[in-house]
Amino acid sequence: MKAFFKICLLIGLLFLYIFINAYTYANSVFPNLSSNIFRLHIVANSDSAGDQALKLKIRNHILQYLEPLTRSCKNKEEVIQIISNQLLSLQKIAIQTIKENGYSYNVTLEIGNFYFPTKYYGNISMPSGNYDALKIKIGEAKRSKLVV
Repeated sequence: MKAFFKICLLIGLLFLYIFINAYTYANSVFPNLSSNIFRLHIVANSDSAGDQALKLKIRNHILQYLEPLTRSCKNKEEVIQIISNQLLSLQKIAIQTIKENGYSYNVTLEIGNFYFPTKYYGNISMPSGNYDALKIKIGEAKRSKLVV
């Protein structure tokens, strides 16, 4: 009985050790996350399937355009500077994508600090909070349940 108690105590201490390490790591990484990340937030015209599909097409074209321009950036400030200089081109890409898909929505772009809910990308999660971001509003830009 004494050996069983010792084993249970060791297992409990091991779990406590793992929990404390995971908690400490998460607290050291996540507080600095929003200060180092620049996000993309596209708000669709509505939550309809067509508008959501259009939003994803715009996202893909925008990311495809920005990737080679931002590949060598060393920090968030460099990314913001490049995107700031590309706003007109990004708007044209969004409008062209909208037209190619048979819509006639207006598009507005804005760089700022915006709230994001927790978002999961596969097995990676981005905690909720305020992040610097490029926000692209399509048409009426009704609040979508999906944040891209």
